Amino acid sequence: MTLANRLTLLRAGLIIPYAALALSGQRLLAGILFAIAAGTDLLDGYVARRRNEETALGKVLDPIADKMLTITALIVLVAMGTLSGWLMAAVIIIAMRELWVAGLREGLIAGGGELPVSALAKAKTAVQLLALFILTLGDVWFGYGLFWAAAALTLITGYQYTVVTFRVLNLGSEETTSAR
Repeated sequence: MTLANRLTLLRAGLIIPYAALALSGQRLLAGILFAIAAGTDLLDGYVARRRNEETALGKVLDPIADKMLTITALIVLVAMGTLSGWLMAAVIIIAMRELWVAGLREGLIAGGGELPVSALAKAKTAVQLLALFILTLGDVWFGYGLFWAAAALTLITGYQYTVVTFRVLNLGSEETTSAR
């Protein structure tokens, strides 16, 4: 197993301890675990490319681990009362986009294509992870601002991925239809 895939599995393995610590009031320790998990998200792709170890397994596991970390953090922060009220709109936007894009990606993969990560989506992930990290540590106004920024970037990148996917799928349909 490659180092990059091990980093991805480490991220997945830190999710439950993160949630348990956060929900038991150990915000600092939970924040440390979240930071480590988020760091593996930023590091695994770099390591895979740098070492020329990109694998089909990594392409599947990485986005799943990302979604698991993000959605778990959202659930934890809602359960703790950190995210409530109007912030629930941002929670729903982020959770729905994560699931939507995962579905788009799977649809393209099933058809032999792929949905590469855009530069804006990488920025979205960085802002989102930073916001979730800060909010794990406590109710900090800066974290709320970043969280709204992440929700906005989430909408934009979700729209971009939808357009790209539909364009690819429609081109495939037209080619199939014209070939008949």
